[in-house]
Amino acid sequence: MKQIERKKMRIGGARIVTDDINKLKGLTTDPEIPEVDKINSYREPVTIEYYIPKESRFAYEVKNLYIPLHDPIPKNDDQRRVAEYFLEKKQPIDMVEVMNVFPQYLAAILHYLSPIMHIHELLSRELQTGLNEDLPASVRRAMYLTEVLRKYEPTLPSLELLGDYTTFNLNWFVRYFNERSIEIALEDPTVEYLITRHLRAMEQLGQRETERFYILKDIYLEQAFSNIEEDFADEFV
Repeated sequence: MKQIERKKMRIGGARIVTDDINKLKGLTTDPEIPEVDKINSYREPVTIEYYIPKESRFAYEVKNLYIPLHDPIPKNDDQRRVAEYFLEKKQPIDMVEVMNVFPQYLAAILHYLSPIMHIHELLSRELQTGLNEDLPASVRRAMYLTEVLRKYEPTLPSLELLGDYTTFNLNWFVRYFNERSIEIALEDPTVEYLITRHLRAMEQLGQRETERFYILKDIYLEQAFSNIEEDFADEFV
């Protein structure tokens, strides 16, 4: 557990000292947002550790950081065609199904994605099993495989034909499990990626997140990436 007592962090444009016990204890366990917004967010539990001098002990509390999801926007007709097909089916983008339904993309997909096609095939099997037999465990494995595929992106097919299918799929998986009240845990780099997408979206809208969000975001990043520099925090000030 990473101790955060007397650790300085950045909240919006201001710096605070996190040994302010009252500020930490005053954070609500969950943000005051509608349930529909919780469904449309990834929840990351953040453990806060602080020292209580009068009692000579450390205390621990868990606060939930909700990270709103932002779906990728298709950039051309090909990407729009693929996205609309799977949106209508209310399913993630399945690469195997893409090749069957859109044969005009087959050559490009096989040419550029052949080194990782075995991952796509395994993901497709797990996904279809999970959906057809109502097995959340199989859907969960498909979600983890999506995290693996994200490490290989972007590729030419995704840039030109498919769009940001890994983000499209991650968002779908998070909502799928939220709607079923099933807890999930994404990799730290994936969570950081979702935070970055959200803050960039807020920046484009000329909006800022709540102080609560920034506090928990900073604590989470300190814990997840112990050797992280301040570059990430400085990007959104």
